[in-house]
Amino acid sequence: MKKPYFFYIIDSGGVCLFSYNFKKDIEMFQSELFSGFITAISLFSSELNEKLGYSGQFGRLPAIPLNIIFEIMIAYINPLVGVIVVEKKDIDQDMKDFLNETLKTFLLKFSHNLENWDGEVTLFGTFKEEIEKIFKKMELFSFQIPKLKEISVSKNVFNKNYLVVINEIDGKKSIKEIAQKMNKTVDDIKTMISNLLWSELITLSEKVYEDDVFEPKRDLFYLIRTKDLGPEKQFLESSQEEAKVHNVLAAVDGLKTVYNISEEFRNLSMYDISNILSLYLSKGSYFEKIELYPQIINISEDFLEKLLTEDLVLAYSLENVCDGELSLEEVSIKTGFPIKDIKKILDLLGKYVFYKKKYVK
Repeated sequence: MKKPYFFYIIDSGGVCLFSYNFKKDIEMFQSELFSGFITAISLFSSELNEKLGYSGQFGRLPAIPLNIIFEIMIAYINPLVGVIVVEKKDIDQDMKDFLNETLKTFLLKFSHNLENWDGEVTLFGTFKEEIEKIFKKMELFSFQIPKLKEISVSKNVFNKNYLVVINEIDGKKSIKEIAQKMNKTVDDIKTMISNLLWSELITLSEKVYEDDVFEPKRDLFYLIRTKDLGPEKQFLESSQEEAKVHNVLAAVDGLKTVYNISEEFRNLSMYDISNILSLYLSKGSYFEKIELYPQIINISEDFLEKLLTEDLVLAYSLENVCDGELSLEEVSIKTGFPIKDIKKILDLLGKYVFYKKKYVK
C-alpha cells in the first residue's frame, strides 16, 4: 500500500481533532478550513438524501473527487469522521481498510476523552505513533516482491541487517526468498520490509487473494504466444521453471479465481501461484483485477437431479440470488457460503451461467 497524502479525524461538530501529514515535503490543508469544508458538504449530502426520501446511510458521502488525480476518501464511525487525501490510482482495499482501522483505533484509544472533552485538541497528538504503527502493520504476504526505488540510500541511515536486506532486493526475489537467503524468519524480514516501505525506499508487488479474478490483456496473449517472459527469463533456473510460469499465466482467462487456477496445478503451492501472478500483475500490462457478476438462467430439472445433495442446496440458493446485479463477494455475503464453494457450483452449472464483468479500480 502506498502512502496517502494527508489524514484527518473530525468530530460531529466539524472540529478537527487530529491530522497527520504523510508527505512531509508538502504542506497540509489548513485543518479548520478543511474540516469545515468536509462537514458542510457531508451535511448538504445528508439533507439532500433526506428530502429525496432515502435512508440515512445513503446520505453518507464516501468520497469527494478533487480533480483527475486526487480524491478525498471518507469513513464514518459515530461520532467521528475519518478523511484521507490520496491519489486515485492508489485507492485499493488496503487503503479503505487502513482508513477504517485507523478511525476505529482512534475511537477506542480516546473514547473516554471524547465523552468528557473540554475542547483541548493537543491531547490527541499522541495518536501520531499509533497511525504509523497501523500503516506499518498492514498485511504483507511472503510472496510479494520488493523493489528498490531509483533513489540513493545512505548507508548511515540503516544498521547492518537492513543493508543486507537492501542488497538482496532485486525486484525478483520475494520476501520469503529473501528470508531464506538471509537465514532469517519471514516475520523478521516482513518487519524490515514494512519499515523500508514506510520510508518510501521500496515498492511491493501487488497483493493477490485466492478469490481474485483477472482479465487478460493483449500483452498477455502476446507473451503466451511467443513464450517470451522478457527480463524475468534470466532469473528462472531451468526451462522447467520457465514452463511453470508460462502455464500459470496462460490459465488467466477472466473467469477463473486464483483458487481455481491453483486447482489446475496440484504440483504448485498457493504461494507459487500467487508469487507469479503478483509479479506480472504489478507490471500493469498483462492483466487486471475484475469482479464477476453471475446470472443463472433456467437450470433444467434433469441437470439438478445429477447434483449431490449438498451441491443441490447451494445451486437452488444461487438460482434465487444470481441475477447479474450482485458480485461474487456480495453473493457470498447473502448466501453465507465462501466464494470458492459458490464458484464450484457455478462452474458445474456451465451453460446456465452468464457473467457480467466490472474492472476493479
